Order: sequence, then structure tokens, then C-alpha cells
Amino acid sequence: MAVKNKEELIRGFNQMKALEKEAENFYLQVFSDDRVESGEVKTVFKRIAGDENRHTEIVQKIINIISNVL
Repeated sequence: MAVKNKEELIRGFNQMKALEKEAENFYLQVFSDDRVESGEVKTVFKRIAGDENRHTEIVQKIINIISNVL
């Protein structure tokens, strides 16, 4: 499907950003869950949450570029 206009492109990236944020929140929930006793598992999930946060920031930068340049 071809992108029809700037607003459609931004809408798609906003959806992507929301998914990245949802993933970050999921990994943080696992990290914070008292039922997860393994420090190694907690460390991995915290690191993945940080990765998802960075993805959210990258997508926001893309949105800003589209908004300001296109």
C-alpha cells in the first residue's frame, strides 16, 4: 500500500511508537514482578525495556523529521 500523504505517514509512525511503548511497559512489568526471582531474567527484561524506549525515541525523531521536512 502506498503512503498517500504526510498525515498518513505520521499516523503510521505514531502507531509504531505506541507499539514500542507498549512493549517497553510489558518488559518493565516482568522486570518489576515479584514472582520473577531470577536476577538474570530481571536484568535481561530491564535491558530489553531500555531498548524499546530507545526505539520509541528513534520513531519520535522520524516523526519530527517528517513533520518538519516533508
